[in-house]
Amino acid sequence: MLDWLRKHAAAGAESHKLFIGGEWTKGASRAVFDDKEPATGERFARVSDAAQADVDAAIAAADAAQPGWAALPPAARAGVLYKAADLFAERQQDFAQALMAETGSGFGKSMFECSLIPLALREAAGLATREVGEVYPSQVPGKINRTVRSPVGVVGVISPWNFPLYLSLRGFVYALALGNTAVLKPSEDSPVVGGLMLAELLKDAGLPDGVFNVITTSRDGAAMVGDSFVNDPRIKVVSFTGSTAVGKLLNTACAEVFKPVVLELGGKNPIIILEDADVDRAVDLAFFGSFLHQGQICMSADRILVAESLYDTFLEKLVAKTRNFVPTKPEEQTCVVGPIINSRQLKRIETLINEARAAGAVAHCGGAVEGPYYQATILTGVTPGMRVWHEEIFGPVTTVTPFSTVEEALAMANDTAYGLSASIITGDVLRGEVLAERVNAGMVHVNDSTVHDEPHCPFSGIGASGGGSKWGPKGAIEAFTTQRWISTQREAHALPF
Repeated sequence: MLDWLRKHAAAGAESHKLFIGGEWTKGASRAVFDDKEPATGERFARVSDAAQADVDAAIAAADAAQPGWAALPPAARAGVLYKAADLFAERQQDFAQALMAETGSGFGKSMFECSLIPLALREAAGLATREVGEVYPSQVPGKINRTVRSPVGVVGVISPWNFPLYLSLRGFVYALALGNTAVLKPSEDSPVVGGLMLAELLKDAGLPDGVFNVITTSRDGAAMVGDSFVNDPRIKVVSFTGSTAVGKLLNTACAEVFKPVVLELGGKNPIIILEDADVDRAVDLAFFGSFLHQGQICMSADRILVAESLYDTFLEKLVAKTRNFVPTKPEEQTCVVGPIINSRQLKRIETLINEARAAGAVAHCGGAVEGPYYQATILTGVTPGMRVWHEEIFGPVTTVTPFSTVEEALAMANDTAYGLSASIITGDVLRGEVLAERVNAGMVHVNDSTVHDEPHCPFSGIGASGGGSKWGPKGAIEAFTTQRWISTQREAHALPF
């Protein structure tokens, strides 16, 4: 058992508690649920299942703490986040182990995710003193126009299981730096590393009570929390990372009460490989983008579009490389294709691929369930009439399709309701940059994988990938502060009547 689990629960006999108002509590109903390891199906932890009273208490704690937190000097807020970054470096091994056990993350993916945490904490700390006001000229003599920004208040955060540590942190850390407080509901598949361990980290870093709260629920409780975040007037903004289906429901519900919502949803991310690309490099980038964390990443590439002149060679080399990576236990340092998060998702992947094959698609490798794993799979012959062409797979499956012209490649790349990430691989960088502007995605990476993130950059998706919401420091200022225009007439001016 992990050191952190050993510290917080004696042999699984006691559940992990909710974190409300700076205190660990069992919750109003004392209900619990089991958090299971994807690789073994065994219980990873027993976790408190929050009731409505707990959600209300967490929102109340955040609401009470917000004015005092916002009133602190920026250096004080930043200091907590800098301290958290230092503490995380000391505890990184615990977090990495928890990612492997609780979510089936391979060693490499776990360390990659952990590497983003100090960067995000320090980037957020710098946001505390970022310029947030502007001065505008006036057509009226003697008038000064300026804008000021203030924290919105309490942010309700719902985070996913696939990158639970980083995506939970990203959901609230910039809001905190700007003087807001937060209530986080991590996924029921990753409540420990995606929520409770972060709560302890921030508490130990000196975060004041009530500024950050964590409520964990089973799958059955998720709708209750979402409804509370939407309908409680103390929650001023909802921050959601997860499926497009749930994001659409939240977006609609928030619109009805005029509440802002920040979304990062799914993707159907293409890689376009032009005829002048280095084939071996293209294979490596395509493999990484398709199979890291067994394809369970919103940015995963499940559509690879290849120039006809390179198609046969590329496909042969990609298949050969993929066959070397068999399903592996997450704790193995060589793990790339680990277990699927749960049986529901495993069944969904299996159904999508079986449907495609029945309709004429060809699996050149993989294509089968193997215990809690799905084999790394490459499909060809996929057509727009198949669900796998349009729907996000979210598993270790990619499709390879030839194109004859660049215009055809762009048309196929843009044939989707999503618009998260894309990449273009070419020997002509300038050509790649020009074509990148024609891809309907919030992020396009030339000569790199679709899977790429840097905390200081504007991570964004258009269409069904988030509707234009932007994550990162600049987007956070827009999302988590309220702008006011204040004009001052410094000298009297003539009025028309």
